[in-house]
Amino acid sequence: MPVLRHAFILQAVQELGRFTSVLSRAREGTSLEAGLRSIREACVATLGMEFDTLTRFDAASVVGLFSHPEQARILARLVDEQARLFVSHGQLQAALGDSLYADQLLACSRQRFGVPRDARAAETLQLEAGEPSPLV
Repeated sequence: MPVLRHAFILQAVQELGRFTSVLSRAREGTSLEAGLRSIREACVATLGMEFDTLTRFDAASVVGLFSHPEQARILARLVDEQARLFVSHGQLQAALGDSLYADQLLACSRQRFGVPRDARAAETLQLEAGEPSPLV
């Protein structure tokens, strides 16, 4: 069973890596709705869950659903990408809320999984998905 979980997580991280360029392009030159649609698609492809459903709950409850810290980091990255999208479209209040939620997801992940496991999750995510694109 642990091998299957590891394979699932690795596939999720690889999918996020595939979506990273799509998300940054969506933020740069398309409408807000198209960018949000890309984030929703990335969430379903990587985590198998609906982005809007996950983000309706508090961070501790959402992290409680996950079996690996990588899943929490993936969601935090998607929430952060949505915040960047909102910034690029001038919706600073929504961006601030998403930034805070992404931070809460990471904090709850560290609390649930412990700092050493969470640090390895960050390394895995960075290796597979690359650096987040800078704010414009």
